[in-house]
Amino acid sequence: MSHVRIRGLSKSFGDVTAVRELNLDIEPGELLAVLGPSGCGKTTLLRTIAGFEQPDAGEVRVGDRLLSARNNGDRDVHVPPERRRVGMVFQDWALFPHLTVAQNVGYGLPRTERQGPRVAAALDMVGLDRLGDRQPGTLSGGQQQRVALARALAPQPGVLLLDEPFSSLD
Repeated sequence: MSHVRIRGLSKSFGDVTAVRELNLDIEPGELLAVLGPSGCGKTTLLRTIAGFEQPDAGEVRVGDRLLSARNNGDRDVHVPPERRRVGMVFQDWALFPHLTVAQNVGYGLPRTERQGPRVAAALDMVGLDRLGDRQPGTLSGGQQQRVALARALAPQPGVLLLDEPFSSLD
């Protein structure tokens, strides 16, 4: 796991400020829970770390890599999500209904590894090793959430982000 360092992070949507001047350090192996009411910026923070949102100000570093920086002297930086080594499990799981469970898990891997041992290991890790040929729509909500978790783990990310991770687990 990698160190996450956030400095002066701000993100607004029009007149609504979701994150304001946040400074945060998360050490390797540390677990951090962000709690707050609906609409307070928790998901925006995670989406910004993952690269799905660009900050209005501040920077995000994972390990030694600068992943996002706005208003940082003369340069803005935005590493796209697929190059960050950050895994994310979304609130709604974001599974592809036309792909099998195994294909969903392998989706973020290089083509040559999409049916290999990393998919099998990720499915085994979440207790779904016998369901790889099933369609996501045939699974319970908790099983679908575990597919999303396996998909986030399969690329062996340096950081794992979970947005409302216990909402449907069985």
